[in-house]
Amino acid sequence: MDKELTEQLKKIKSNNNSKEIFPEHQFISSCLRIGLTISDLRELTYVDVMKILFTFIDSNVIQKEATQSDIDKLLG
Repeated sequence: MDKELTEQLKKIKSNNNSKEIFPEHQFISSCLRIGLTISDLRELTYVDVMKILFTFIDSNVIQKEATQSDIDKLLG
């Protein structure tokens, strides 16, 4: 491994999850997970991409009232 990669891996190991270590890469990862490509990211504006991400998140959130059975599973 090269020195730069080693230093970046140290950041991951020492992170206490209080903040994202690589926010730019987290953003790109989120875009790729919903099906946007690197080519899409080159052509779309940041605002357009964020609208797509918010729309995707909003349309995939399912709210369900917890049943007693759900609560029993959590406590069991």
